[in-house]
Parts: sequence; C-alpha cells; structure tokens
Amino acid sequence: MSPIPPISTGFVTIASIIEFEGNKANYAKISGAIENRINNANGETGGRLESDATVAYGLGLKTYNITAEQKADKSNLYNTFANPGLPVGPIGSPGSEAIEAAANPESNPYYFWVTVDLKTGETLYAATYAEHLANVAKYTAWCEANVGECK
Repeated sequence: MSPIPPISTGFVTIASIIEFEGNKANYAKISGAIENRINNANGETGGRLESDATVAYGLGLKTYNITAEQKADKSNLYNTFANPGLPVGPIGSPGSEAIEAAANPESNPYYFWVTVDLKTGETLYAATYAEHLANVAKYTAWCEANVGECK
C-alpha cells in the first residue's frame, strides 16, 4: 500500500468551502470558480473568495444572509469578502466528493455562483459581477416566493 501524500491545510480549506457552498453536482464547477478567484488577483473579485459560508462560519452562524456590515468586518478571519485569499482554516470536515472536486477543479470562466433554488440546488454561474447580480436577483425572487426558506 502506497503512503497517502500529505494534504495541505489550504486544500482541505478549499474542499470544506466547496462542501458548504454547493451540492455534489456543483462541486467541480465551484472548485473551478474558487481556483479562478485565488489564481487571479486582478480578476473580478480581486483575489477574494467572497464566500457567505466562510463569513457565517466565522460568526458562528448558520445563515444564507450576510449583511454588508458583516462582509466588511476584517476582524473575522474567516471573512473572505474583507480578507483576500483563503480563510485561516477549514469551515468544516469535507466529504470525499468535495475533496475530489478540490483536487480536480473544472476549468471554467466563472468567478461567481449562487444557488437560486434552495430546494432543488439549482445553481447559476457568472463570469462577471453584472451577470452575478442578475443571478442574485433570481435568488431574491425565489426567497420572496418561498417565505422562510432563506434564513
């Protein structure tokens, strides 16, 4: 039996974000978007991951709704809106599918993703912030039509 190569904290952190940001069908695509963000400091997000899941984790909350004030708080070391790059560590214990996606990100042009239907897991992707805002509007409309689902 061959020894298992060491896995870096960064790799596990990426896998944990993938796990919390999407469902299994979306893991590889989200992984590709995360790679785009990390590897392109001059891209659409300036090297920031901008993950609601990491901010919520750092606040000790389970929520889909992060306020502008929470996104601006640099003291939250898991705040990937205010702090570029990866957070200080994983936000959970990723499963094998998320680990596989972190190891094999899908090559794509995306920087943004948003799950627009929390019941089905339908997720939309965007290469630009303008496209992302249109997708966020779809999520907002879904939340308005499904009162209580977007806590």
